[in-house]
Amino acid sequence: MAGRSFTALGPIDDPAMADETNARSSSVFRWTVIEGNRFAVTALLLGGILLLLCILLVVNLFPREPGEPLYLLLSAFLGGNLTLITVVIAINQLVFSRELGSPGDLEQRTRNAVEYRNEVQSVMDQAVSPVRPGSFLLVLHENLGERAQRLRETTTDSPGETDGLSTEIDELAGKLRGDVRMVTKALDTPAADEQIFGAIAATLGTTQAQQLYELSRIETEYEDDLSTEQRDLFESIREHLLHIDVARKYFRTVYITKELSFLSRTLLFVGVPAQFLTAATLAVYDLAAIEALPAAAIVGATLVALITCFAPLAILASFVLRLSWVAQRNATVMPFAASEKDYTL
Repeated sequence: MAGRSFTALGPIDDPAMADETNARSSSVFRWTVIEGNRFAVTALLLGGILLLLCILLVVNLFPREPGEPLYLLLSAFLGGNLTLITVVIAINQLVFSRELGSPGDLEQRTRNAVEYRNEVQSVMDQAVSPVRPGSFLLVLHENLGERAQRLRETTTDSPGETDGLSTEIDELAGKLRGDVRMVTKALDTPAADEQIFGAIAATLGTTQAQQLYELSRIETEYEDDLSTEQRDLFESIREHLLHIDVARKYFRTVYITKELSFLSRTLLFVGVPAQFLTAATLAVYDLAAIEALPAAAIVGATLVALITCFAPLAILASFVLRLSWVAQRNATVMPFAASEKDYTL
């Protein structure tokens, strides 16, 4: 039925309430997957697991004394976490291996980076481009917004233009400036300038591929109607879009490398003590002295042991959520674009 929205509890007839619910869900999703501190997300996951175990305890579905099922469960966690830590560290080393190379290879990489920086500076309105990722993308988008505005002004300065061309240029300039406003608002903060992920997150919703297509389409359809100034602005906007996409892809590569290295170190700091605690729990689990302890002490120790077992998996899940989202949103390379309709999670 038109005008009705649905939640897990059923239909919502009030459009305002539906919009508020959708906005809240989007905000929770964005914090969990993108914006939230990874350790806070980990704590939230472990808190949810602890809450579920407490519910099982309340409804008397949680063992209150040592037994074979819990012993087998802890044994499985001991072997599973060991495999998990080993695999993640191996993947991390594979990523690091791409950073290794001979002096000639390393020199070529540096020269390519310098050449790219020089190309960007040639289209910027300032002599020296910033070195921080957030400031670098901010300047590029500000320059892009200025050129989009100048392109829009050319339609008012040329009264002889066809209505179709004026409308097309106005819509294109509006889309460009809309993206620029969204990105500059996200980038114009100290956090986005200091953290490389802030630069990536600010550009996740932009659509350079579609804008490149619109540029080429307008140039082709109105080839005889475009002025020299408009052609120059079209070329300048195209260069800015390409530079922005290259910068975003490069910063994504750097971010993934840094994030994986941090994930591996965190897994070692958390996983090794967790493995020792799990092994110690298994070593004393069947001792006769354990049965003499109060039931509350046994239940508390079991809960602590289980949460400890889940800790490495929760850390991995919190980091992979963001890494996979960044990879999904940046999978294609301009001028191609992939539909997101099949990937709604």
